[in-house]
Amino acid sequence: MRFFRHLTTILLFVALLCVASTALIAKGTAESALSAPAIVFTDSRGVAVKLAQAPKRIVSLSPNVTEILFALGLGDAVVGRTDYCDYPTEAAAVASMGDLFSPSVEKILSMEPDLVIISTLGQTQTITAVEATGVPIAFLNGSETMEGTYDLINGIGELTSTKAKAQALVARMRQDIAAINGKIAGKPVPSVYYVAGFGEWGDFTATGDTFIHDLITLAGGRNIASKAVNWSFQLELLVEANPDFIILPPSWGSTFVETKAQFTTGTGYQDLTAVQENRIFPVDNGMVERQGPRSAQAVAALAKILHPEVFATENR
Repeated sequence: MRFFRHLTTILLFVALLCVASTALIAKGTAESALSAPAIVFTDSRGVAVKLAQAPKRIVSLSPNVTEILFALGLGDAVVGRTDYCDYPTEAAAVASMGDLFSPSVEKILSMEPDLVIISTLGQTQTITAVEATGVPIAFLNGSETMEGTYDLINGIGELTSTKAKAQALVARMRQDIAAINGKIAGKPVPSVYYVAGFGEWGDFTATGDTFIHDLITLAGGRNIASKAVNWSFQLELLVEANPDFIILPPSWGSTFVETKAQFTTGTGYQDLTAVQENRIFPVDNGMVERQGPRSAQAVAALAKILHPEVFATENR
């Protein structure tokens, strides 16, 4: 009987050890699950941005990022923006962190963000300063094409756990542009010049290495500055090409009427056929120049300018 009592004691001790080990393993697994980041995203720098959960307080330091966040239904999560983040109109209610290239790091931290997103070149100092505080910051910079725009939207979707919404948005944009391309297929391709700057400080346009060049092409136009780079162009080349259409966004702080008056009376510009025949058209700067949710609308706006006969019934 004494042997059986000892055996029973040993078996009970072994059973307790198994239960304790199982509990410790379960606890360790749970702790590992809690400590492991829910989101790991590699940004355009090749840096892994790790988040414990979907961000609930986001500071956006680029206008196109702000537009994308609102388009993905994350407007309530945006707690900081730049002075230039002016779309949608609801963004105006969000606290500004300052200008585009030197936002206040102190203001950013005061918003207690769990994520900061930047998509503008030239903000290295801001990235370094924010990273030093331990706040996660992601730099997303898509290529200067519509595909780059789609990648940017999908990237923000992954980073904010709104991947399905991002994919749906991209799909709609692709469909919209495909519909436009179907309407203008086989039509003559007019030459186009996009005015990014003019006058005494020089001539600047959407050269072949810019996102706007891709928009013009998708809209059924031929960019006369396709072989130029870095936004720079020469008046002599503009006069020589004599484009069919001139796209003229309003200058900063001016109306289209004021900008048009300055352009059309300038030396060299007044001799252009498009000026003489009044084929100068305005566009929404933000819609055309920002890679984001409105980029498909920008293609549509340009296509309607370049192919008025195709879209005549829609404009009535």
